[in-house]
Amino acid sequence: MAAEPSGLVTVLAENGTAVSEERFNDWYDNEHAPLRLTVDGYLTAIRYKATDSQKPSWLTLYDLSTPEDANSPAYLALRNLASAEEDIILPSLQSLSRRVYKQIGVYTHPSATPASFPGKFILMVGLEVTKEGEVEFNRWYDEEHMGMLQKIPGWLRGRRYTLLSEAARGDAQGKAVCKYLAIHELDNDDYTSHQAFKDATTTPWRAEVMKNVTGKELRMYKLHKLCEKPQ
Repeated sequence: MAAEPSGLVTVLAENGTAVSEERFNDWYDNEHAPLRLTVDGYLTAIRYKATDSQKPSWLTLYDLSTPEDANSPAYLALRNLASAEEDIILPSLQSLSRRVYKQIGVYTHPSATPASFPGKFILMVGLEVTKEGEVEFNRWYDEEHMGMLQKIPGWLRGRRYTLLSEAARGDAQGKAVCKYLAIHELDNDDYTSHQAFKDATTTPWRAEVMKNVTGKELRMYKLHKLCEKPQ
């Protein structure tokens, strides 16, 4: 059995007015993401489109064998293989934020199977926590919050990460990125309407923990494309 990925790269991008959405997706789906999957350690490339009317509109998740694979020599060598189309599109994007994370926890619903993934919808939550609040924050997330989220109909898996690095272009430059990230996969998009979601987000322990949260990023996406790794 393959080892659980311990690293993640997220890429949030907005094509803007200089690059049409059709052209952007054709390049990303058929050239950019598949090329990255030729690099050892890059296990998956899963693309999502925002459903929350926020920007950036596009998200790609790359599961990695280890966080070190994110910027390995083989990955950096891809620069020498960039096409003329990539040389045009990348500098023309309105915004791009590439973030590297280390995985710190995985919680999978007992009824989920390999066929359940990737989830059709994801809730992505970034949080910045004061240094003095981190221990209690992590205890709450691991001991209460994830267990309560599993009661939401259609919740499949939650994965937790800490940020290692970030690189940005365009409008994304200079914007703060939260240290902690959680990605929740679900099979429906009405999860916030369920009582179990409300219960998980209104406990006394959560209220206490949130006093030490100084930054938050909450995004909602639906699956666009799973890019297959070459055999």
